[in-house]
Amino acid sequence: MGQALIEQRSFWRSAEYALFTFLFPLMILLLIGAANVGSYLPGTHIKNTTVFVPGILAFGVIVAAYVNLGSKVAVLRHDGVLKRIKTTPLPSGAYLGGLLASTVATAILLAAGTGLIGWLAFGAVPRPGGLLALAVGLVLGIVCFASLGLAISSVITSAESAGPVTYASFLPIAIISGVFDPTFGGLPSWLSRLVDLFPVKSLAQVLENAYAVRPFPAWDAANLALWTAAGISVAVWRFRWHS
Repeated sequence: MGQALIEQRSFWRSAEYALFTFLFPLMILLLIGAANVGSYLPGTHIKNTTVFVPGILAFGVIVAAYVNLGSKVAVLRHDGVLKRIKTTPLPSGAYLGGLLASTVATAILLAAGTGLIGWLAFGAVPRPGGLLALAVGLVLGIVCFASLGLAISSVITSAESAGPVTYASFLPIAIISGVFDPTFGGLPSWLSRLVDLFPVKSLAQVLENAYAVRPFPAWDAANLALWTAAGISVAVWRFRWHS
C-alpha cells in the first residue's frame, strides 16, 4: 500500500504523465461528444452519446492501464531505476505490486471521471441492469491491458520510443473499432473480423452493453480473458529488470 501511494504521488507530480493519461481521454470525450449531441445511431432510437461514452471509457482504461504502465516500465528500465531497485532492501515484488496498484487506482479514477462527465454533459448513464456488465468490463479491461502493458514494455528498446510504440500499437485499432465514432463502418469483412479478435473492441463492446440494451457479449468477455492470459505469459517470460 505504501509503495502504491508513493507511485500515485509520483504520477500526479509528473505533468506529462498526468496530462496524457488523465486529461487526454476526457478532452476527447468533451470535444467529440459535443459533436454527437442530438444524433442517433442509424436506424435506432439509441443516442450516439450512449455508445460513445462507454467507448471513451474503454479508451481511458487502455491509456491508463496499457500506455501509461507500458511506457513507464520501459522508461524505468532504460534509466536503470528497475536495476537499482533490485539492489535495495525493498522486495522486487512489492515495488512491482505498488506500480500495478497505482495503475489500477489511476484507471478507476479515470473511469469515474469519464462516467461523471458523460452523465453531466451528455446524460449518458449505465442502465440499471447494466451495472454488472460495467463492473465486469472494468475489471477485465484493467487486468487485461495492464498485463499487455507489462508485455509491451519488454519489447521497447529506448525511453524515447516508449510513448510512440504504446500508442501506435493500439490507436489505429481503436479508430477502426469505432471507439471514437459509434457510426464508423464500411470495413471489408476480413478486416472487420480481424478487428474483432483484438481486445480493444471487445472491451468497448462489454462496456457498451452496460449503457445500451444488448445481449451480453460473452465472446468479448472471453476474448479479454484470453488476451489477459497471453499478456501475463509474455510478461512473465520477457520481463527484465535491466536493459
